[in-house]
Amino acid sequence: MGIDATRGRPRDPLVSGRIIDAALVEYSRFGWSAFTMDGVARKAGVGKAALYRRWPDKASLLLDALEARSAIISTISVTGDLLADLTSLGAALLEHFLDPYGWATLRAAVDAASDTPSVAGFHDRLVATHREAATDLFERYVVAGDLSSVVSADVMAEQFFGAVLMHVLALPPEERARVRAASRHVAGPIVDLFLAGARTR
Repeated sequence: MGIDATRGRPRDPLVSGRIIDAALVEYSRFGWSAFTMDGVARKAGVGKAALYRRWPDKASLLLDALEARSAIISTISVTGDLLADLTSLGAALLEHFLDPYGWATLRAAVDAASDTPSVAGFHDRLVATHREAATDLFERYVVAGDLSSVVSADVMAEQFFGAVLMHVLALPPEERARVRAASRHVAGPIVDLFLAGARTR
């Protein structure tokens, strides 16, 4: 149950936004075991009742927060220009992973992979959604003949996401802001390398 499923008077979207941002900051700093509704309420500057009017528990809050702040990854459109579309996808991924909230997504991915029960919904609500959107982009260019059909579109999506993520993880902290500000430029070489192996020969 998320913020759109609650009953009663309409909720203030500004308060909901503050709570979502606070939840991601708290989770990215402390992880699941120390992630509490009390801590989020203090960080957001609201009473704990404001959280429980919107979310029944911390798992629901965290999943809604992760989904709200990573939606851009699943909204990349297919324009017919392969280079432009992959650059847009690469830049969106860079910006997300280099955003403070993006680290919460990475932490949730690790927790979900390690079978943390309360983060189990992370895969269905975020990983599967983003993978489906990216796979659709690659599949359309395979069908159009721009990308090779030697490997499946979902494998291409995994390789592309992995290349961007490894670039982010290898960055020294002082470079993060610069790279995020120049995300399309930085995504260029990653896209070029990917296309060198994935284009139809």
